[in-house]
Amino acid sequence: MSNKWKKIIIGVLLLIGFVLYTQYDKRAEPAWKVNSDQFHIVSDWDELMDMEKLKYNELRFVDHFKLLKDSQISIPIPNEQRKMHIERTWSHGHQMYILYSVDLLERDKDEFEVPRLFVEKIKLSSKKGKDFDLPVDLFPGETSNNGMVYKHKLYRSIMIHPLFDGLTSQEDWDEVLSSERYELSDLSVSSKKNITKLKPIAFKVNPTSNILKPHTIDSVNLNQTLSIQDHEPLQLKNLEFFQIGSRITLSTNIDKDLVSLAGILKKNDIDYPVDLEINGDDLSGYFLQMYAVENELISQEKDDQLDLVLTHYVQRKPDLYSFSVASSDLEKFAIDSSKDIEKNEIIADEKSLKIVYRGLAMEQDNKEIGIKFTLDDNQEGVEDYNLYPQPLYHFGEKPGEERHVRNIVSVKDSSGKELQNFDIMNYYEDDKPSFLIVFHDGLPKENLSITFSHLTHIAPLQKQVIIPLKLPSIKAKK
Repeated sequence: MSNKWKKIIIGVLLLIGFVLYTQYDKRAEPAWKVNSDQFHIVSDWDELMDMEKLKYNELRFVDHFKLLKDSQISIPIPNEQRKMHIERTWSHGHQMYILYSVDLLERDKDEFEVPRLFVEKIKLSSKKGKDFDLPVDLFPGETSNNGMVYKHKLYRSIMIHPLFDGLTSQEDWDEVLSSERYELSDLSVSSKKNITKLKPIAFKVNPTSNILKPHTIDSVNLNQTLSIQDHEPLQLKNLEFFQIGSRITLSTNIDKDLVSLAGILKKNDIDYPVDLEINGDDLSGYFLQMYAVENELISQEKDDQLDLVLTHYVQRKPDLYSFSVASSDLEKFAIDSSKDIEKNEIIADEKSLKIVYRGLAMEQDNKEIGIKFTLDDNQEGVEDYNLYPQPLYHFGEKPGEERHVRNIVSVKDSSGKELQNFDIMNYYEDDKPSFLIVFHDGLPKENLSITFSHLTHIAPLQKQVIIPLKLPSIKAKK
């Protein structure tokens, strides 16, 4: 080999070595040491994420199913000689999580000298290209809002909640939930020295699934059957996990008046009463919504024993029950409410239901006056289950809404007009629930007709069913 080629090869090797050295130097940690008295230092990434899960409980679920997205966004902060880095993101329709870091400088004495991110607006862009510019709330989390230092970067996080007050139509809601792009605007970073405006930051996101048919992340086969009197057997098919929730899928053709399954959630030696609504339709399928057990499911520790025990079913009755309130009683009580007008009129007295019109009364703690009644489902041995009546006007007319209508109270005036200016107060006397129809503008001065409908009855299953609950194991990302 000639000297010329030897020199060329040596030159190339030196150049490669120089490039590798400079790249290593860029990645190398600074030589100076972070002051642990002024900053909360974590030793590794797992410790950092454990702190984040304490701050935002839903991150337990998100992190378990590897739903956090890595980000490559780095933004130079003007006049600061440092950058802000978007590290991880996650979004789900009504909220967006951002974990970000800011480079530490040796001159930083505490975290108040390190710029903190603030967001005032978000633009959601739907599949069809429709934009929604919305103000936001920033939720700082359940624990300390202080940052954590890992490898000479200060990590902080925010949970962004768009404010949807201006959305009124179902069409707009469908558009919002189909959004594939979020753009954060009116951005700034603030330290005790400066407030610096930043350009908008855009993110590509996954659209939120249809609530009746969400995209399934994982599922566990259950294959259990419930026996319900006067009903076809009800099959519990799968425990499904999706985006930020879980549900139990059911067999089809469920009676529209079978509204929920009740029982207890057993966590180690502690029992919690639960009432799980049945949702869905013949087209999308039926399922048990697991909101009542979600928090315990995602926060369970490795050695926790968590079981859902279904013991009862809840069904609506087809009957209507009514009573009248005379205008003379209403006028008399409006003038002097110091003494209750007692009636104790039995409206229904059945095996599974007793309704009594108690009269006109004042609830002493809040000094509210109204029409008093009691409801008793006459179900022995069932604790923590009560009939909670609601005004009819509280329910909308959205698809599938009718299945949620239960324990309805409607009030009509002498012309037959449905009133909407009242609410129902629940209070206890001698450890028994009583209810008071309270009118926003004072007691009406005319005859009233009170009607109860869609009242529910709770009854035991022929055999209780025990469902062990556990998040399925997920293989780590490579």
